[in-house]
Amino acid sequence: MDQLTNITQHILAISKGEDIALNVVVEALYDQLCQIANLQLNKLNPDNISATELVHELYLKLSHCMQFNANNRQHFLAISATAMRQLVIDQLKAKGREKRGGDLVATTLSDTKMPVLKNQLEILAVDEALSKLKNIEPKLSSTVECRYFAGYSEQETAEALGVNERTVRRYWTRAKRWLSMELTR
Repeated sequence: MDQLTNITQHILAISKGEDIALNVVVEALYDQLCQIANLQLNKLNPDNISATELVHELYLKLSHCMQFNANNRQHFLAISATAMRQLVIDQLKAKGREKRGGDLVATTLSDTKMPVLKNQLEILAVDEALSKLKNIEPKLSSTVECRYFAGYSEQETAEALGVNERTVRRYWTRAKRWLSMELTR
């Protein structure tokens, strides 16, 4: 049995609740997960987190996930990229709350607001827009997650989504157009 078939079997075992399967899959795909983490960190630009830490946080998140349904290696990596993006977004949101005093109410002598990093605002806006898109067109959202956040090629995205490459190109074009319109509002 080749390694790819073995990984696929372990991925399917994760959805059946076999705890050891997640360990095997993460270990086998660790280098690829680190590459995806680096891609996420380069796009989202958070402070104080390394690719290794992000992969470890991913492992913890997946180990506590009640429903996990990946069909193959590409699908597992796409789900992982989405989870990593969510982890980084959560960290950015928490950092923003800390800058504003957490749960404390800020009182100032002027009405001017403290400047917030433009990059963080853009990241949060894209995340919010992507959440809206997921509710409207889940396949378009999944395409963005694969192509942009996981860095997949058209072929890899097609494999992860179970569609052909022409469909991926169509989804990608529609998703970019929708996101562009949503973000310019």
